[in-house]
Amino acid sequence: MSVIAAESPAVESTIEAVERDRELLNAIEVLAEIPGLSDQLFRVLKGEPQQLFHGHIGARLSRAGVPADASARVHRVMQALGVATAWWPMGRQRVQSPADLAALATPLLGRREQEELHVAVVDGRNGLLALHQIYVGTATGTSVRIAELLRPVVEGGGVGFALVHNHPSGDPEPSEEDLRLTTEVVAAARLLDLEFLDHLVIGHGRWVSIRSQRPAIWAATAAPD
Repeated sequence: MSVIAAESPAVESTIEAVERDRELLNAIEVLAEIPGLSDQLFRVLKGEPQQLFHGHIGARLSRAGVPADASARVHRVMQALGVATAWWPMGRQRVQSPADLAALATPLLGRREQEELHVAVVDGRNGLLALHQIYVGTATGTSVRIAELLRPVVEGGGVGFALVHNHPSGDPEPSEEDLRLTTEVVAAARLLDLEFLDHLVIGHGRWVSIRSQRPAIWAATAAPD
């Protein structure tokens, strides 16, 4: 997996960033002028704003009576913000299975044009603390540094974590480099007494759990009794 460290949620030129920010500000200004939108959002989200970044928020708003043009703008603003790829408090959504992790990650990564690697940080009961973007991939990237993957887990007070990355090709079958990285992370996590839950690869409408597909990777690096 060829990736480079990303200092921001996306690697882009200054011109692209300025244009993106201008479009975002315009969208926010339009939203601010829609009467009663904030009250409608609160009712739909039931006081849990993190739901903005999960599922089809536009459809939910439309069903709740929010005008279609307003719900579409909300969806675009949420996409532009990209908050879900930075430190965002996720409440205590449980990550108890590969399917739970896939439900979280697929809306974020399923159609990205670049490869991205994210770390989902969890507490001792597998409650989701944060989802943090670590790398954005390029054709000329450098190797993933294990310390960069584990730093947000340690600094965020996590007990465990899972890795998620996408394959822009749409094929979620893990590559040899994906398997190598997973093996190295299993060993490093054990040294730090962190629970490495899984490594998911997201494709177009499909995903693969490396732990389910290759359980021997976790078993092979298990500490001796």
